[in-house]
Amino acid sequence: MTVLALLLAGAFGALLAKLGRIPLWPLIGGIAGAGAFHAITGTPENLPRAIEIAAQVVVGTVVGSALGPSLLRVFRSLLVPGLIAVVTILGVGVGLGVLLSYWGDVDQTVAVFGMVPGGVGELVAATTSLGGDSAVVAGMHLIRLVVLLTVLPLLIRFLDRRAGGEPKADESS
Repeated sequence: MTVLALLLAGAFGALLAKLGRIPLWPLIGGIAGAGAFHAITGTPENLPRAIEIAAQVVVGTVVGSALGPSLLRVFRSLLVPGLIAVVTILGVGVGLGVLLSYWGDVDQTVAVFGMVPGGVGELVAATTSLGGDSAVVAGMHLIRLVVLLTVLPLLIRFLDRRAGGEPKADESS
């Protein structure tokens, strides 16, 4: 019964996020709704593993369906700069995580997994498998996602206007 309530809370959060025109409303709203459920009820409830796997398969299918034949041509031109960017971002995330664990009241595993960019589900699962506090990591990534998804569209619109381009319509609504 609690699993159903958690799913309903996530769906309700997604609906509120859609009505609020929040970018990536299904993801941000679902996280916020499920997080609010935990905070209000105090009942920590994890979804059954089968539901987690099914959700990951759906997300993977959505991402995979966007890949096409032109992808290899684009990857060839971006491989080296992309690898440099990934290694740099990873290094900065790990470095900031180590500093955060030194300055803050959080262990190094949680701090590093909370600071590196990546899939929230995978990073939370990795934290759990290493004995870290997965709720803190999930919270850190929720904040990161909300800030990123709020600021990035505004920044892109600003850069498009500066370059003389037309602002693109929001396709996520």
